Amino acid sequence: MRKGLLAMAFLLLVGSAWAQLPDSLRTLFLQEVEVQSTRKVVFAANQGLYEMANPDNDYEQIAGFSSLVILDGAAGEELWSDSKKGCMRIKLNGDTTYTIGWDKPGGGCSWVGMGVGWDMWSGKNLAPLLDSAAIELKVKLPAGRPVKTLPLAFGLEDYSNRQAWMGMSARWVIDGPIGNQYAHIRLPLQEFNWAEQNTDASNIKQLIIQFEAAGEVILRHIRLVRHAGTSRKQAAAATAGNFTQIPWQAVGSDSMRLRWDNQHLCVEALLADAEMPQNGQTGANLWNGDALEVALAAQPELSSRPRGRFLFSDIHLGIGLGEKAEAIDFRTQQSVPLQREITALPQGGYRVTATLRWSDLAREPWRLAGRYLLEMARDQGDARARREQLRWNSADQEGFHQSPALWGELLFKP
Repeated sequence: MRKGLLAMAFLLLVGSAWAQLPDSLRTLFLQEVEVQSTRKVVFAANQGLYEMANPDNDYEQIAGFSSLVILDGAAGEELWSDSKKGCMRIKLNGDTTYTIGWDKPGGGCSWVGMGVGWDMWSGKNLAPLLDSAAIELKVKLPAGRPVKTLPLAFGLEDYSNRQAWMGMSARWVIDGPIGNQYAHIRLPLQEFNWAEQNTDASNIKQLIIQFEAAGEVILRHIRLVRHAGTSRKQAAAATAGNFTQIPWQAVGSDSMRLRWDNQHLCVEALLADAEMPQNGQTGANLWNGDALEVALAAQPELSSRPRGRFLFSDIHLGIGLGEKAEAIDFRTQQSVPLQREITALPQGGYRVTATLRWSDLAREPWRLAGRYLLEMARDQGDARARREQLRWNSADQEGFHQSPALWGELLFKP
């Protein structure tokens, strides 16, 4: 009973006070109630959007990265080009493709290129994608004969203006050659020289394309796509008797392999030559005739991304196939003792076996499990000079003697 009387008294008191309030205060009080009600509605709307929008994260993304479109249609200020002296022209076509023409020597330009600062030039974190994504360009030629590759190089620049680069090669054209039908160029992010250039993959500003020589292409799009695994050839080592060896690997029309034990390294080759190999060179010029070359790393790789610089422990061997048995370490310019046999095969061609001692190479045989960079090459020539070099991993790109990024991998598990 007492509680009911107290409640009634309270309501009478509030009603009396309300009746005595000025009109302005009454209005403010009602507006405050309206604002609070509006906040509740906004809060409810935000909650509803959060609960309903993309609950499964099914938007197009790679490792959570969703800025996958680099160039597809009109790009506005995100696209720039260096067209000084008329060395380059870029035209947006009605079907949202781009026709790109360039002539570096004809225009007298020292550099010709273009860039795309996609996603409004924001800093893009590509670090989680380095081993799982690639940059894909969809291109075709407007006219002319199909080509295996294009004279291009690609760079990714961070916001400290450091640039990681990789060169164009036929092995990056996944459905080539490039002709009047669209082909895809796929550039694995792991192939850019991030470490050598100290480029920050977590803060990328733009993609840069550098053009050499002259040409014309139609570009449909540039995007980031999924890319798993390594782009390099791999040879897995296995035990064979007292030796460990890799399977025969095709090097052009020839084959090469490595065999080793605790004391010796053997370089073997099956040559398709119709005539006995010849080499009139010696020392550092052994490459300029019939010869074998092997570049190998003594230390296992800690990253699946290739390095572009030599380590002191890397070796680059040249084995002459002339009348005199001779080998050299091209890196130190020192001769390496060896035993060499060249025998004719009954079915034609020749078999070469070159045996070297690990101690003469100042190295230990591979003992740690892991991936070791490896490249093998065959120099074809005669007593006067080399005519051609055939390579295992970098078959369509010269320069493995300058960059281990072009080497394949030897997989070793003790």
